[in-house]
Amino acid sequence: MNNLRSNAWLLLGVLVVMLSLVGCESIKTPTVTPEVVVPTPSPPLPATAPKPTATADSTPSLPGTVNLWLDWDPVELETLHKVITAFQENFPEVTFAIAYYPQDELRLAFEAAVIEGNPPSLLFGPASWGPELWKSGMVLDLTNWADDELQATIDPIAWRQVDYNGALLGLPVERQGMVLFRNRSIASNAAATLDELVDAAQRLKDDQIVGAGLDYGFMYSASQLAACDGDLFDERGDLNLNNQAGYCWLRLLISLRATGHVSFNSEDDLILFETSRSSWLIESTLEAPRLAQVIGFDNLVIDPWPLYSETNQRLAGFVWTENVYLVTGTSPVDLEASWAFARFLLTPEGQLILSDPEGAYHLPSLASIALSDGLQAQMTASLSSGVAMPLHPDLSLYIEPLEGAVRAVTLQGATPELALEMALKKIDQALSDSGGEE
Repeated sequence: MNNLRSNAWLLLGVLVVMLSLVGCESIKTPTVTPEVVVPTPSPPLPATAPKPTATADSTPSLPGTVNLWLDWDPVELETLHKVITAFQENFPEVTFAIAYYPQDELRLAFEAAVIEGNPPSLLFGPASWGPELWKSGMVLDLTNWADDELQATIDPIAWRQVDYNGALLGLPVERQGMVLFRNRSIASNAAATLDELVDAAQRLKDDQIVGAGLDYGFMYSASQLAACDGDLFDERGDLNLNNQAGYCWLRLLISLRATGHVSFNSEDDLILFETSRSSWLIESTLEAPRLAQVIGFDNLVIDPWPLYSETNQRLAGFVWTENVYLVTGTSPVDLEASWAFARFLLTPEGQLILSDPEGAYHLPSLASIALSDGLQAQMTASLSSGVAMPLHPDLSLYIEPLEGAVRAVTLQGATPELALEMALKKIDQALSDSGGEE
């Protein structure tokens, strides 16, 4: 799908000039590119940050440098500049060095910098990076730094994106996820149940409108297991689908398919919605600003997920976060400054700046933030009832077989039992070939 951050290089020069006006802040031009051959290091043991000697609330004077690497676009960088300005009102001695990398280069550049012994002190990156970076010893376990009060302020689903195997991998700065968009110029009302959604979509079908365009790729369909009161993985990390919940999930997808056009990991559903040929769309919150511009701000709405009559549970979308990670090897003074800034990002003041509809338009991770933008409020309400994206080390090995099971039952008429049996065999083989856990 389209990504809102893919064109950041085009306007980066403007941001460099603007941020250079602040004497205590600089932007560094990255020198690492994807072509660099990075040797594979011997993975160190995961590191735990030592108990802090000071916090953002108790330190009257805080020196140190926050060396921050990220892949944000120019509008997001401008918003970040506002956050830094607000932070420096309390900590004027802290200096900042910011390095921007394109999205597909950031992680490679970061890992190379760690190997070379010149990493940043903070890294902004998706939650999916956390487990591998922590196991390789590149980022710190923040368990000793974050107290229960901090956890209580953060949305529980967002917190699950940093809580991994007893370690706290970072802090969740921004929520993202899959929601159910509706074009109300076509479908005037939300559907309370899946049956209502199917009926409404079928009534709307004509020569131009397909009802609803659906993508049945993993990111869009696997989370619907929640409506069957199931989870993809059990507490041990084993796949938890070869059971009644798994069969229920595939039956649900068969029912949902009747709403309209089904595709797999293509942009068909997005194109149908943008051209007003589809009334509903399951899509990432990152697409919301662009969708509103394309079909009209008054026409775009996010619906509550409908109930599935078989279980009386709601459908749901995956939720993930953009995290801030504290990096191993940071000097104590820079670590204190970096933690103070990371902590400030999770204050109401920091979160409101980042959520500005005219700025970064981030969805806050704090549970209690009241948003004035109606579309943002609808999205956060939907994400609060979503499903945490699994932080599973071998998740990529499960995706293709599970998509094959969905394809088999929804397009080829296979039974849920047979489809899941075949998927499990393929997953076992993939895990065996990769040396992963079976």
